[in-house]
Amino acid sequence: MILLVTYDVRRPGGIERLSLQVLEQLQQLGLQPRLLATRHLGPGVLGRWLGRLWFLLQLLWWLPQAKSVFSMHVLLLKPLKLRALFPALAARPLYCWLHGIEVWGQALAAARRDLRACTALAASSTFTAQQVRDGFPACPPITVVHPCSDLKFPEQIPSPGLPLRLLTVARLDAGERYKGHDQILEALHLLKQQGDLDPALRWIVVGDGNDRTRLQEKALRLGVAAQIDWRGRLSDQQLIEEFGRCSVFVMPSGFSIDAAGQATGEGFGIAYLEAAMAGRASIGALLGGQQDLIIDGETGWLVSSSAHALADLLAPLSAKPSLVAERGEAAYLRGRTRFTRGQQGAQLAVLLAEQ
Repeated sequence: MILLVTYDVRRPGGIERLSLQVLEQLQQLGLQPRLLATRHLGPGVLGRWLGRLWFLLQLLWWLPQAKSVFSMHVLLLKPLKLRALFPALAARPLYCWLHGIEVWGQALAAARRDLRACTALAASSTFTAQQVRDGFPACPPITVVHPCSDLKFPEQIPSPGLPLRLLTVARLDAGERYKGHDQILEALHLLKQQGDLDPALRWIVVGDGNDRTRLQEKALRLGVAAQIDWRGRLSDQQLIEEFGRCSVFVMPSGFSIDAAGQATGEGFGIAYLEAAMAGRASIGALLGGQQDLIIDGETGWLVSSSAHALADLLAPLSAKPSLVAERGEAAYLRGRTRFTRGQQGAQLAVLLAEQ
């Protein structure tokens, strides 16, 4: 039995969805996985602490029975220090998944000791794997295991048409302004100033959060509010429909590490893959996990964090529907051949061969 430790999979987050993918893959590999997830047991602070206590009690029960343990987040290695209570567990494999910012910059320094106890590590992207290797040369072996899309797109993909319809899917959170919404707003403003903004162009913004009001007010100030549809949170089916209606997916989520060591950027960026599965090319930042999927000039475009750079890229696209379609087809082919459940299972098998 392999013990898979993760966060509450009843939530719709990316780590939670990925955890269910890994659970399914472990089942197909015949490893008899046991899922152990955190959860609140009631409302408020009391419910949170009761949930933590219950989680630790379950760990104490299941750890001695597990032949190996797989943590889906570096922070979950903390409670797994309970393994030290059982000397026999020291020889049993411990794996951990590396997503992105939780192991970039200063966060990696804080996690290094816990990661050293692992047998091997999975990384969502080549970029994350390299960030960890550069900052922690003595780290355990790392295997890149790509997430997959859970959205079920139709086999027949409609071609992107005109007018240009941009789509962004991301949280509108004040703590995640690196996602690129401001850059897109400023790029649209520049296009309008230059007389290059097609009045029919639309930017569809999917997602919600505490930064939505600020962004909407900024759009009004910049004179581009008429081009924007704020859709809020959508169901999976509604999201599939929006991907099918868009021309290009845009999320220039920039990688950076500030003076304090705090990192930003995409560890993988599942939305880029969802766009590819819908036959749509993506515009992403130069550096980040998206580089595994977005091949600049082939399956999409990689741009700097400058609004001018994004405006220069967007300006001619309205007049080049064939280029938009060509890049979308290339993204579709790469997504459907390189980021499948079969590929993911094979990558996991390589990881788990590390003993």
